[in-house]
Amino acid sequence: MLFVDGENLAIRYKELVGDGAHADHISQIPDVFVWSEVINKFLKNFNLIRRSYFTSARGDESALLAVEDTIRSSGFESARVFKRPKGGSSKRVDIAMVCEMMAHGFRDNYDCAIIVTGDEDFVPAVQAITGEGKQVVLWHMPTGCSPALRRCSDHAFDLGPFLAASGGNAWTKFSS
Repeated sequence: MLFVDGENLAIRYKELVGDGAHADHISQIPDVFVWSEVINKFLKNFNLIRRSYFTSARGDESALLAVEDTIRSSGFESARVFKRPKGGSSKRVDIAMVCEMMAHGFRDNYDCAIIVTGDEDFVPAVQAITGEGKQVVLWHMPTGCSPALRRCSDHAFDLGPFLAASGGNAWTKFSS
């Protein structure tokens, strides 16, 4: 199963590429959502049961549904979009992701969790999941990844090259 901390990914992506134009293979809603068709092609090599994306956005119900539709159209079966209050930040994203990671893990719905984050807050959840005999593969961005999170994960990979690579070069680089 794939679990994406979309808030963390969007923030780190912005640090990586700035406010300029992004590559054609990138789908983005600034500060809310980012994903790459290159990653989707790479994931075809895996037997993923479910892809879940967790984020928050400002706006009314129709704005939140539009974000959810964008996430689903990028290949995610489960899009969790929480309302971000004006002038505040969402607290529900990380907790919701941890709850789903642990619930699915304890129900034996997966053998390996791929988590996309860098937040140290996930360390206790990763320790609990690996303690149950599950594998956790951490995909993180080049900046802002907790060393403790890297250490407690079974494997860790930098997503920066996937998201920073341009167009056809991105898939060619990672498909061999």
